[in-house]
Amino acid sequence: MKIDTLIAVDAGCTDEDLTFLGGFVPERLASIASEITGGAVYYALPPDYRGRLAADPGALVREDREDGAFWRALFGKSDAEHIIRLHADAAFLDPDAIREMIELQTSYCAEFTYSENLPAGFSCEIVSRALVETLPETEQKTLPLAEVVRANINQFDVELHYREPDIRDTRISFRASNRRDRRIMENLFRIDNRIPAYGEVRGRIEKNPGALYVGPSYVELELTGRCPLACIFCYRKTLPAERPDMDMGTLQAVLAGMRGFDLPYAVCLGGSGEPLEHARAFEAMDLVLAEPLVSALVIETNGVRADENFAAYLAAKADSRVKVIVNCNGLDAETYRAAHGADEFARVHRNVIAMRDAVAGVPALSGLVHLQVMKINETEPFLDRYYNFWEKTGIPIILQKQNTYLGALVDRRYADLTPLERTPCWHLQRDLVVFADGTVAFCKQDIAGANARGSLAASSLAELWEAGRQSFLDEYAKRYPRQPDCRACDEWYTFNL
Repeated sequence: MKIDTLIAVDAGCTDEDLTFLGGFVPERLASIASEITGGAVYYALPPDYRGRLAADPGALVREDREDGAFWRALFGKSDAEHIIRLHADAAFLDPDAIREMIELQTSYCAEFTYSENLPAGFSCEIVSRALVETLPETEQKTLPLAEVVRANINQFDVELHYREPDIRDTRISFRASNRRDRRIMENLFRIDNRIPAYGEVRGRIEKNPGALYVGPSYVELELTGRCPLACIFCYRKTLPAERPDMDMGTLQAVLAGMRGFDLPYAVCLGGSGEPLEHARAFEAMDLVLAEPLVSALVIETNGVRADENFAAYLAAKADSRVKVIVNCNGLDAETYRAAHGADEFARVHRNVIAMRDAVAGVPALSGLVHLQVMKINETEPFLDRYYNFWEKTGIPIILQKQNTYLGALVDRRYADLTPLERTPCWHLQRDLVVFADGTVAFCKQDIAGANARGSLAASSLAELWEAGRQSFLDEYAKRYPRQPDCRACDEWYTFNL
């Protein structure tokens, strides 16, 4: 049975992205595929690709996605019964995993096979000719074939490949075009200067967890400690004193420090205060969005000051990286006042709808606004009605877990969803929390800075990040500090961008 291979290059990828420690990844993948199947190798290239693969006889330029039309054209060139699809930047691809998946596909005459648990950089997808021949021909654009199959799995003959150990909890894609994953992959490679087999990766990480500690991926910036509300779940009132507005020089120091890591990262404007209370909030957002490394800007707001000026700002920026999360824990004036300590429901509702409408005609801002409601005793009685009320507006809803900040706040949860088995803390591995005065907290639970890593006034951002390395390593080894009391924390499994 003839099996060919498709090596797919993502849009925006360059040959630099496809090179790992001096080796051109597609060449390794083609070699592995040829050894396993003996079939032809094709390359799916985006229109903007200008690298060395463009001259290959097997190069195919796709319009924008690998939809049914693309796969029909590919099988028109190939005489294979099945085609393996690989990511062109899969530097750690495991040949044994590919052999196992081919065995599944061919033994069970499957139309489509994919991995249930292997990261994308270790596995593949296998498409049969029989599947493609059943697809209706249409001139309209459709979703990529793999997405169609996964979304309608019961309508196709699909095989799921599963292999131990399961390393999905590491959240590493093992794809070299992602700078953060590449840095981790390089660290894992350099342990003994070879690409590990899939079965070895878990052991390498457990013995060398420092390989994961490459730089912040999520920076929470507290623009101000001021807020007009008195929310029952906010820690602001527990602090010794209200923190001041952040100086723009402090913000610039953070952004300059992040450039040194040369890794993509998300910024969240949050903390103890309402970011839009800052007189220079728009300027702060401009500074953040001017950074090429910033992959997302999340603005957590109570919505009170998210007025027409804010909506106009968002529409004018038209930056797809921006997401606005409006914390609204009321269904009407009465329930809102009980949760937020002020009668601002009508204003917040009006502002949210205005934001939605202001960006409705800007394609880049689709899904810009989200509503966030906390899953606590006070909201439980009306959660169903809350969903019904807001879903009619077309605005997505985020259901938030309450954080008691190590017991600083009353526990209002009516359900505890904490996993039974503890895994290493995501926040110590990836987060950096910067207070308005330039203090860098131990983590987001260190709300008063009692265990702070230090201050930007005295140390560089790189030094402050490095100050958290040992805490991360201790956490990985299940050696939990008492200050702050990590053993009492239930935020270790929550995950930011």
